[in-house]
Amino acid sequence: MRQTEQTPNYDLSYPFNSTTTTNTNPLGPSMSPPPRRGKLVPILTVGSAVLISAILVLVVASLGLGTFPPSSVFKNTSSAHAPLVPPSQVVGRVFFSSSVQINENTSQGIADQVELDLSNIRDPAAGKSYYAWLLNDDPVEGKALLLGQLPVSNGQVHFHYAGDQLHTNLLAVTNRLLVTEEDAGTAPTTPSLDTSTWRFMAEFPQKPNPQDTVHHFSLLSHLRHLLASDPSLQSLGMPGGLDIWLFRNAQKILEWSGSARDDWASQSTDLMHRHILRILDYLDGLSYVQNDVPVDSPVLVNERIARVSLLEFDVQHQVPPGFVYHIALHLHGMVESPGATTEQKRLAIQIDTAISKVQALLEQVHQDAKKLVVMTDAQLAQPATLSLLDDMVKHAQDAFVGQFDPTTGEIQNGVTQIHFAIQRLATMEVTVIPASFARTNHSNSSSMELCIPCLLNNVQQQT
Repeated sequence: MRQTEQTPNYDLSYPFNSTTTTNTNPLGPSMSPPPRRGKLVPILTVGSAVLISAILVLVVASLGLGTFPPSSVFKNTSSAHAPLVPPSQVVGRVFFSSSVQINENTSQGIADQVELDLSNIRDPAAGKSYYAWLLNDDPVEGKALLLGQLPVSNGQVHFHYAGDQLHTNLLAVTNRLLVTEEDAGTAPTTPSLDTSTWRFMAEFPQKPNPQDTVHHFSLLSHLRHLLASDPSLQSLGMPGGLDIWLFRNAQKILEWSGSARDDWASQSTDLMHRHILRILDYLDGLSYVQNDVPVDSPVLVNERIARVSLLEFDVQHQVPPGFVYHIALHLHGMVESPGATTEQKRLAIQIDTAISKVQALLEQVHQDAKKLVVMTDAQLAQPATLSLLDDMVKHAQDAFVGQFDPTTGEIQNGVTQIHFAIQRLATMEVTVIPASFARTNHSNSSSMELCIPCLLNNVQQQT
């Protein structure tokens, strides 16, 4: 039985606070590419764990995950103060982003901000403004969050909601967007029940996949497992969804790999051995690591976190699944979910390809660590060991940061790119609410039984 050793808490916050000129490819051509800048000189190894933050900043600052290009295919054929496009056609997109004000013990700081981009939008009527709202589907306790007043400039709306003071995970508590046109002088506290003021809407589909006869997951379910809360992780005290834990734990693998190699330079073989144990604890998880480490090796990591492995060892019986495999399951589920957009499917497939490459790289780290962990101090100090450590660091770096493509000057297919691409899956297409719906329901707006989610469901059914 391995003994647990108390170790200091590691800082799992994001070191995102710099700029650079590095190019990266956020998992393929489906995303708008960033402007071309100078190429990054390939980084083959990490000289020290201290450099991880700097490398991460290089990747993140240049991801180029800007807004989706505004649509330009809609014609100006409608009357004044009405949307310029036919009903139910897409006028833009709304997507969730993260402030990275991360709290390891909550889902705060993940999907806590909103970006809204609309095109070919008429100015509101005189004395009126557009207001954006996020809603959930509870007809009794459902709440509406006012994102703010939407400015229209030359038919375009570009709006950023920076989140609340608590950095609440909005994807966990909302699933719809509504845009109303109401009095400009006084901001409303809730959306009007007068449906004639409703202009645009968006939603994450909640229809269960009929092929999923076990879990009955919908597209929204998969997104929340990835970016808000996965029940199997939540039960272990690991909130925030699968994506953030893959990111955190892969980052620690790179940090410990670099530290182990630094320990070889100083001939600190005891410290080197301890870092290798930590790597295997995270890759294997506590249920399988005893197969790879010497008997009575101490557990040097937080046991709560190490209960879930990065890798998969038993597809039939491993509970919960390893992070890499578990994320791939939800990506496949998203592609098969009713209502998934073409863009979401394309991006999910690209992420799945990147996940497979990361898995292969982490398996190489695993093989190197298994060889190192059984070495004696004398063997660890040998010059030949440095080559094995270099190999482990290189694979850990490629898995987390991504691999450099010298032909494009871009970094591709690492956990960092996967992390930001998964956030892009949380995108809703914004459509026009048909005027016929507003006229039909306006006469019933005095009914006390009306609820906004119920009415929006009716809109979806009519379109």
